[in-house]
Amino acid sequence: MSFVTGHLVRRGTELASAQFKDPEKQPEQISGALAACLALTVLVFGFAMWAVEYTYGGVVATLAAVEDSNPDVYVRIDNPPEEDPTKPFDPNEPELAAAARPQPVTSKLRTTIKHLRARAGFWSRFRGLAMYLTYGLARGIISSFLPSGSFITQFFVQSILSVLLSTWQMAWVHIVISEPSPKRFYQRIPSFRTWVKIAPAAALADVLTAAGFFLPMAIASFAGWLESNNGNESSMVAACRYLVVMGVPALFAFLISIPARVIFVRVAASMLPEEDETIVPFDRSFGGKVQPQIVGGSGHIGLLDAWTTFDWAARVRFAKVIGKTVAIEVALGLLAGILIFVQIITMAPNAIKHDGSAKPSPA
Repeated sequence: MSFVTGHLVRRGTELASAQFKDPEKQPEQISGALAACLALTVLVFGFAMWAVEYTYGGVVATLAAVEDSNPDVYVRIDNPPEEDPTKPFDPNEPELAAAARPQPVTSKLRTTIKHLRARAGFWSRFRGLAMYLTYGLARGIISSFLPSGSFITQFFVQSILSVLLSTWQMAWVHIVISEPSPKRFYQRIPSFRTWVKIAPAAALADVLTAAGFFLPMAIASFAGWLESNNGNESSMVAACRYLVVMGVPALFAFLISIPARVIFVRVAASMLPEEDETIVPFDRSFGGKVQPQIVGGSGHIGLLDAWTTFDWAARVRFAKVIGKTVAIEVALGLLAGILIFVQIITMAPNAIKHDGSAKPSPA
């Protein structure tokens, strides 16, 4: 979904820029203090929303996609303070046989972060960030040399890039789901031979997501729904209409990306190197579906098996993580909007007419 988000931000910036470049529709000049407050608000809430998306929508969701709902050995997350919170809990031990079975680590956002801190330190909520930034930078550099005019062109470009860099995405998954490793992040990138195994999962996840967004947008563009009405409407109205039209494809792409992303993560996790220990309970055999290459197996799980072995309890946990992440982001967005509105009406009340539209600057 990163390319969809990037397109939304880029197009919104272009429309906002057009609004302020139009001399007939330009609002009253704002003061330096207001501009600084608005910029600070946008930066703070922008970072907060990114941090929520990366930590909960990325790291925690990935862990929820691979954690075994009924492992033989649990990891205690509710130990008394005097006990080691990282000590494994075996429900078959006589003294603990009557105790309640612990909940999975990813059953709650708080317990997941607590577990990550115990195992990987304070900054564990941003684990894999170096690989993530490198992947995004590589996509950006390569995209700059490729055509990106129409929505159809963008669909092919973004889909091809996602598949070509699928081993980089796979390395990020391995870093997130495994215990801290002395290896550098670039040393975790699998060899090109692994690309053949992970490329189908990347194609399913990213190509379907890109198709769910760019193809409906191409239809909307062809139908003229993205064009202004003969120049009779303001840039701000055009921006709002454009965002409304984009909302349906963005929502459609988001819904498609959820199961597709789970499949990619689980296929990538099935190829985690043997020397890497997982940070949450994880069945490497996926219920016996994965046969090691040393005994003649493929060494990874298939696309269909990756979904069918994702039991119902795990699906519920994963859905809760995504739902809570979206709820937090919406709350942050609403709060940011309220603060921006309050700042404007407090520090520049004359910038808004009584009818709610922007007041034009004096000639």
